Amino acid sequence: MAPNNTSSTDAKSPTNRNVEHVVLGDLLFKTWYQSIYPEELVSKDTDRLYVCRWCFRYSCDVDLYAKHTRSCENQATPLGTKVYDHGGYSVWEVDGGDHKLFAQNLSLFAKLFVDHKSVFFDVATFLFYILTFTDPEDPVNYYILGYFSKEKLSWDANNLACILIFPPYQHKQLGKLLMGVSYKLSDWEREGGLIGGPEKPLSEMGHKSYVRFWEERMSRHLLRPSPDSNSDEPGQQKQRTPKGSRKRAPFTCMTVQDIGLATGMLTEDVITALKGMEVIESDSGNKKRKSSGETSNGDGPTVTIWKSNVLEWAKDHRVTLQDPVREEGFLGKIASNNIDEGDEDDEGQDTESPEEDE
Repeated sequence: MAPNNTSSTDAKSPTNRNVEHVVLGDLLFKTWYQSIYPEELVSKDTDRLYVCRWCFRYSCDVDLYAKHTRSCENQATPLGTKVYDHGGYSVWEVDGGDHKLFAQNLSLFAKLFVDHKSVFFDVATFLFYILTFTDPEDPVNYYILGYFSKEKLSWDANNLACILIFPPYQHKQLGKLLMGVSYKLSDWEREGGLIGGPEKPLSEMGHKSYVRFWEERMSRHLLRPSPDSNSDEPGQQKQRTPKGSRKRAPFTCMTVQDIGLATGMLTEDVITALKGMEVIESDSGNKKRKSSGETSNGDGPTVTIWKSNVLEWAKDHRVTLQDPVREEGFLGKIASNNIDEGDEDDEGQDTESPEEDE
């Protein structure tokens, strides 16, 4: 996959870095922050650190690095189990307990570009989801573009702990892809699944990225077309009112909990997204409007959402109705769940990070 020609380091002001540049495969780029590499292996004023693009083992010696890359055991295929595969992009689940050295080296590398997260060496309690790309015209090579991690057991309903798209591959909407995968893998659509969100507090960039992701997720849910619609663009949606029938109200009345249950999002994140989109208004003192809209008996605050405003927001932000995460791309248990849902609902499945996509 071709790296982004626009340097992602332009907006950064790195200070107190122990590594000035990294070489990842055949790519050379600047670091942003300091990472706690062992000082006996990486000095405090290292100009260039060589990192294997398959296993993230590192060296300051170019000859040792070259020798390792010729025989790296991960060169042919990534570690872990493939859980998603679509359009050349794949996501692999790596258990930190089974592949401790890989997880620790990945965490050390990621810390060079993530300021607000600490490196955890007790990686056994985490799962790592590695995003790779394989060019159909070059199927023998794969490229690791980024990853996200999450705790195996989270008491705070976190579906993601840390996320990073590596600088050369940023600004390609890949962060949103990983965010979408993190929600799907929490299995919120099934009984016993988890409705959650990213670990908080978020960094400034993380908050910005997630708000945009939530807003797009909300717009797709609220503007979801009918099963027989082939439109992918919000601007192409057309509603027809049968002759002699009453025109449907251009708003929907529902609770934020209803929306959360439909999208796998926490109610606080639903409210953040809807406020950012400016598509809601208070229902207090407006009984007429409330009675004519679509109502819900769910718990939680009730909001009136103007679909015309959602449509306008989606058009202004060029949001397509097609989710970047494709249902048919999931493998294993999640894929089985999709098949079960399809059998029940016989409708076709229509099918971006804290430091990277904005």
